[in-house]
Amino acid sequence: MLNFEKYTEEIKIKGQKALVPFLTAFYPNPNKFAELLLAAQTAGADVIEIGLPFSDPVADGKIIQHSSEWVLSRGFRLKDFMDFYKEIKKDLHVPAVIMSYLNPVYQYGLKKFSDFMQKEEIAGIIFPDLPGEEAKLIEEPFLQRNISVVFMVAPSTASKRLEKIVRVSRGFIYLVTRYGVTGLNSEVDEELKKKVEHIREMTNKPIYAGFGISTSVQAKQVAGQVDGVIVGSALIRLIKGRENEFRASEVKNFLEEFRKVL
Repeated sequence: MLNFEKYTEEIKIKGQKALVPFLTAFYPNPNKFAELLLAAQTAGADVIEIGLPFSDPVADGKIIQHSSEWVLSRGFRLKDFMDFYKEIKKDLHVPAVIMSYLNPVYQYGLKKFSDFMQKEEIAGIIFPDLPGEEAKLIEEPFLQRNISVVFMVAPSTASKRLEKIVRVSRGFIYLVTRYGVTGLNSEVDEELKKKVEHIREMTNKPIYAGFGISTSVQAKQVAGQVDGVIVGSALIRLIKGRENEFRASEVKNFLEEFRKVL
């Protein structure tokens, strides 16, 4: 089982910037999703974040919500994804991290799901609706199996809460940015810089930024302040409305632009 904390730390020590594409499981269908995973790997992804579809994705914008609704309306089942991953992992050589709302995994069983993750060597899990203060309620089965539980912080996270989240997050700190899709402005850029500096006063753990980073220009700007960039909605946008026509090579080419600037 990969030591994910050591893996992300080594990327940081080398002075590299991590590229983390986000893909919704089985979007737009299992076969094309498999192609997308391999395309992301070929493009130079350091980690791949896989979102499990959920009916009430409160932390997701309309684009990622669309991908979840698309998959759920076609009969997505968690067990099907688990069976699928057992096969695709043979060809997947970069660490994967699951992003899931707490309810589906809790209903399936935390221990059973963490057993699956350990067996299939999935490096980490993110629960966007799990406060850092409640980490002890769920993290034990994952940490016992060397699975990193990654927590999110936002620009608005107060210092007292930030200290707790930074302490319990493993693998990396997921910094939620507030960038719009049309570009960066100096005010928002300064806000991010201050938050990163604040986090760095508390920890040496890698900081990966995500939410709303849609172009390689934005990625380059953000990467000047953090250790990795997460790209999600921009990838789903490439596919949305063209679910039956798009080619995985388009996603590969798109991510290669990010890889170049990082």
